[in-house]
Amino acid sequence: MASLKPRSRGLSARRREVRYVSSIVRQCLLLAVFSGIVCGQQRPVRVYLIGTGAPEITMERAGQSTLISLDTNHFLFDAGRHTLQGLYKARIAPQEVTRIFLTHLHNDHIEGLPPLWMTPWFLLRRRQGLEIWGPPGTANMIAGMRQMFAHDIERRSNETLKKEFLDIEVHEIGPGTVYAAGDMTITAVEVEHHDGNPAFGYRFDAAGRSVLLTGDATLTANLLEAGNGVDILISNVASGTPRLEGSGAIDPILNKLMKPEQAARLFLTTGPRLAVYSHIVKKGLPGKLGDDEIIARTRKAGFEGGLVMGLDGMQIVIGDEIQLTQPQPSDDLPELDGAGLIF
Repeated sequence: MASLKPRSRGLSARRREVRYVSSIVRQCLLLAVFSGIVCGQQRPVRVYLIGTGAPEITMERAGQSTLISLDTNHFLFDAGRHTLQGLYKARIAPQEVTRIFLTHLHNDHIEGLPPLWMTPWFLLRRRQGLEIWGPPGTANMIAGMRQMFAHDIERRSNETLKKEFLDIEVHEIGPGTVYAAGDMTITAVEVEHHDGNPAFGYRFDAAGRSVLLTGDATLTANLLEAGNGVDILISNVASGTPRLEGSGAIDPILNKLMKPEQAARLFLTTGPRLAVYSHIVKKGLPGKLGDDEIIARTRKAGFEGGLVMGLDGMQIVIGDEIQLTQPQPSDDLPELDGAGLIF
């Protein structure tokens, strides 16, 4: 209403104001119908753990990928292996995910990008390109991806599957605010990942809620500062058996990632409402045994707050309370074959 400034308070001005209010009401009703948003109430931020794994090949965890949603807007952070399937299992339409933020350019964070780019275009009729934010080198990586799929781009495109729907707008970023719209900001946080540098974590702020994703990183002052007072802190973690850690054999891995004791310090210093582990590296500690060991080491280091070992398909809703939903079974999901979209 503040933007409505009629010069006269006569009948015509009042009619314009009524039409303006009616328009807002209609928009609220449409939002309520299509996205479940109730106007005038605080909007929840939803976090989907699409993939919580690392380069290790396991049947339990796909490659690293996290989706944050507000209203009808989706923001994907990294695209590891099986991201496309993971989105569908989370009941997210893959063709609606077009804004992607990369923490760094290691293969396990980008190898799910080509199918996410191509398949929703030709199978699900996505009618817009992608927008990708990432460290220096991202544009070169995207150019190489386009070259790799040059045959598809040329031969599959037609009047319906237009080439421009495969356009990718690339933003090579540095530390600081990289995305802003309304009350929403996404801030890149420079982190230390040795052979993965330049690398970034991301802080998401919107609707009075906040999430920090460390990306792949060891503990640094930047993360301690960026995570201060967030609702959700999603941290990578890496550990091994006492023999492996004692021998120094996995030091090159541990020295560029977050050990449970370092994560505990991060959580203790920043005070999140809920701490979550993702990009989970467990050398010689498979399955639940490894999960329990990481939790135990974090507790032993002094962190007693809310802590979750991430699983693919977990959903976290951030409101006045934090709601954690375990992965949903996918048996009831139909095959997404695009048949209903063929014309």
